[in-house]
Amino acid sequence: QKGSVAEVLAMAKAQNKLVMVDVMTDWCKWCIELDNKVYAKKDISDFANANQINYKIDAEKGEGIDFAKKYKIQGFPSILFLDGDGNEVDRVYGYVPAKDFMEMMQDYNKGINTFSYLKAEVEKNPSNIEASLKLADKYSMYSESDKAKELLNKIVEMDGSNAGGKTDDAKFRLVLFTEKEEKAKQLEAFIKDNPNSDQLKDAYVALSETYYYDLSDMPTSEKWFKETLSKYPNDEAVGSSYGQYMNQVAVGFADKGTGPEDYNKGLNFIQTALQYVAGSVNEASSYYIQSKLYYNLKEYTKALESVDKALKIFDRKLYRDHKTKVEQQLSQK
Repeated sequence: QKGSVAEVLAMAKAQNKLVMVDVMTDWCKWCIELDNKVYAKKDISDFANANQINYKIDAEKGEGIDFAKKYKIQGFPSILFLDGDGNEVDRVYGYVPAKDFMEMMQDYNKGINTFSYLKAEVEKNPSNIEASLKLADKYSMYSESDKAKELLNKIVEMDGSNAGGKTDDAKFRLVLFTEKEEKAKQLEAFIKDNPNSDQLKDAYVALSETYYYDLSDMPTSEKWFKETLSKYPNDEAVGSSYGQYMNQVAVGFADKGTGPEDYNKGLNFIQTALQYVAGSVNEASSYYIQSKLYYNLKEYTKALESVDKALKIFDRKLYRDHKTKVEQQLSQK
């Protein structure tokens, strides 16, 4: 939908519909992934077009700047569901797979499983474990971690035997509030103590990532990633996590490497990454890093080929600027 925010809200009010506002930036890779893998699906676009007003706004341009401040946007993409008066019904933060996105969109249009709905459900029945868990997730999304932790601890107290099947979910979320060594220790304990949990895969991924991103312990991270990949060999989320990790390792060689040996090591990591990120926006990141490594090796023709592949997936200023740098080197030959 085109027009100003005020015009779009007026349209929603006149039609008694919600507005779904996709708050994005032109550098946000997960915004591209949302476009390609979620909005592009026919069932999602059909439902969205039939039931709500759909609007995109750039948080760094025009009235998007004030809009992002007003609604306290802290990351991208953020998808807001607003009523015709501009009141927030709920939001979706970050990239969400198509199936989950569809469920959220349908729920919010029905007025169920929204923040206010769940708050009322828990006030009405404090022993409603399922609503409490969902409300805790809402508090986490809105950065109200103390309220989230309070609810999660209550779930553990109410159902210590996990009869309702949600206590392990609550315990896993509580672990995610811890940091560094404590987080790694508690994640390992969770994996050991909850072998049948539906949160087990997420715990394996979180542990693998924690050792690398939080503790800079690549050997232990690699060990856990290998175990995770072995346990979930064809899982898209697991593969994506490992591919992004390989990209990050390669970036280290591109930015801090001291010579050909380092740059070639980086290229090997990129070859591994590409096996796991193919078909996603992270493939563009791989090709960009690959181009930087070739540039460092003064292999400018290969550098140009790689950055062109990146730009084909994601036309981003960072990549365009790098391409200009490569072309300048080629023109000097």
